[in-house]
Parts: sequence; C-alpha cells; structure tokens
Amino acid sequence: MNLTLYGVEIWATALLFGRIGAMLMLLPGVGEPAVPARVRLGFALAMAISLGPALANNVPEPSNTALGMAFQVGAEVLIGLLLGGAARMLVSALATAGQIVGLELGISFAQTADPTATGSGQLVSVFLGVMGVALIFATGLHHMFLQGVAGSYQVIAIGSQPPVGDAAELALEATSTAFRVGFQIAVPLLVAGMIFRVGMGVLSRLIPQIQVFFVALPLQMMGGLVVFALGLSTGMLIWLDSLERYATWLR
Repeated sequence: MNLTLYGVEIWATALLFGRIGAMLMLLPGVGEPAVPARVRLGFALAMAISLGPALANNVPEPSNTALGMAFQVGAEVLIGLLLGGAARMLVSALATAGQIVGLELGISFAQTADPTATGSGQLVSVFLGVMGVALIFATGLHHMFLQGVAGSYQVIAIGSQPPVGDAAELALEATSTAFRVGFQIAVPLLVAGMIFRVGMGVLSRLIPQIQVFFVALPLQMMGGLVVFALGLSTGMLIWLDSLERYATWLR
C-alpha cells in the first residue's frame, strides 16, 4: 500500500510520529510541561516528516485492517513512552534531591510556583528543576536527545513489538539510577546534618541550660545553605553525566 500526500509517505510518517511524538512529550528539555503540547507535537510531526525518507525502506507494510494498523501505531507509541519515560525518570532525581535537602534545611513545607510545570512544588526541588533545565540547554544535551530520537530506531527497529522484558529492566535501572543520583546530590548535606546534630546533642549535655532548638534552627539553615552551595556543582555534574550516558546509549 502506497499512501502519499504532497510527496509525504503517510503510513511511514504515522509510524514515525507515534514514537517520536511520545518521546518528545517526555524527554528532558524539549518535553518539559511548560512547553505547550501543541508545540511539542508539531515539532514531532516535522521531525517525523524529516526522518521519513531515511527510514522509509525499514517501514513495515501496513496491516490489511484498520485495527491492525492501529495496533502497529500503538506499539510505536508504547516504545516511545518507554524510551522517553526512562529519561524523564532520570530527571526526577532532582526532585528526590530537593526533598532530602529541604528536609535537612528545615524548609520541606515551603512551596513556590514551579515555572517548569503547571503547579507548585517544594522550594529546593523547584530550584533544582529550573537549574537542571537551564543546564540541559546550556550544555547542548537537548541536541543529544534529539539525535537519540533518531538513533532509537537502531536500538529498537521500527515495526518491532514493545520489548516487555527489556522495558522492565530499563525502568528498574532508570529508577535506581534516579534515586542514587538524587541521594548523591544531597549527600554533603546529609553528612553535615548528622555531624551538626551530634554536636548539638553533645552541647545540650554539656550545657543543659542552653535552648538547643532555639540555637540550632538558624545555624541549621545557614550552615546547610553553605554546604548545599559548595556541593551543588558536583552534584549537578553527576546528574548531567547520568543524562549524557542515557542520551549516548540512545544514539
């Protein structure tokens, strides 16, 4: 079956759009909720039309029924959600780090508007999220992810069935990596907080008359912010490295 419109292969474009659209809705940087969905899907359609001629020879023949064609497109959408969701899971490391840091600083209940999303979020998590998006564009990682969209057809061929076993393994690895990276970002503050609490406990035993909690809270916030600022660059480099590894794997 040869379906064309103004020289564009409709069937090939539909299959490509299914995967590319799902990936671009979730990939870091270009897939942020602040970017309108129409813009993301429009860019995905343009990208599908651009990649169509290069991948036309690998596109499988459409099914004889409309339901079969829908299943073929749906399989590509599921693959795109799998690959894009793994990248989005790595981004959640910043939210994990922000929650831990906020708890250590004593400002875990502080909320503010999140410009990268449609609602509000924890103060430190929003700060790390905005910084993360800025670093993705500043370091050119969004280019690597866009190249990874095209390279994903080398990882999972077009027309293939969603690999259930590999999908579970990828999701598990992405989740564990996200938690590990988030914990690594917050480690300096965790260590400093433990030392500070031990010191406050010793001080309260040596000088029972002192109001430890009254003294501890300002010191906890000021000292925690200093430690957080000193370890922030290293933590963000670790996070960017995890994203770069995944983008390189896609390419």
